[in-house]
Amino acid sequence: MSLKEVESYLGGPSKNAEFLARYIGARIPGERKADEQSRLVYWGLSVPIHRRAAQQIYSFSAQEEGLQWQQWMKIWKKSKIFDVKSVALIWLSSPKRRSQRHIQWQAVLAFGEDIDNWAHSDTVSAMLAELLEAKPNLFPIYKKWNQSKNPWLRRQSLVGIYCYARARKTPIPAAKSLPLVKNLLCDPHFYVQRAVGWTLREIDRVDSSQQRAFVRKNLANISSVAWFAASELYPLALRKELVGLRKELRKSR
Repeated sequence: MSLKEVESYLGGPSKNAEFLARYIGARIPGERKADEQSRLVYWGLSVPIHRRAAQQIYSFSAQEEGLQWQQWMKIWKKSKIFDVKSVALIWLSSPKRRSQRHIQWQAVLAFGEDIDNWAHSDTVSAMLAELLEAKPNLFPIYKKWNQSKNPWLRRQSLVGIYCYARARKTPIPAAKSLPLVKNLLCDPHFYVQRAVGWTLREIDRVDSSQQRAFVRKNLANISSVAWFAASELYPLALRKELVGLRKELRKSR
């Protein structure tokens, strides 16, 4: 019943459905490999509509928070519609439920198994980064994801470390995160490469000395997909120097 309630509130597909599907990476024939395209149905509704739906009063909204959590988890697991799953994630990731998420950390860790698009992946990464900061002993799970056959778990093994490092009061040290980045430098998946760049940028905020030494050492193996974000915080002179070196190294291969 709870799933149908959310679907009913959202009202079905909009005229923007195809546009959003392309934006999320679900409908790009010939441009993305099969495992880089989402299998969800896209209704093309805006994020403000998703947020309003998450705040809507449903038949289960009067239940205590733990039971509401279970209802929203069922919606997340059962729905095949991107917009409905997005509403569930908005509710589950709300700062108001921060303590609840930490109690149910196993459920948060399991989110990564059900992801096939970067928008949901990034929302879950924010939750995971907060969880890892509170429970750094979970880092071995990230090492396991880093070796996974599932590219979206490999992506979480990087983006889920910091998401945005400026939000972390006690970020994971660069010496621990850089080996995970190195393992995925040559990963063939487009969105894992985006994660490599994103994570290198955030490591630069945590420890620019170690990050820039790592980038210089691995310059030839950093993909064009990852490069812009990886060097985003560099002074212009340093970026120009490394771009020149990178071109030379890649030509000599």
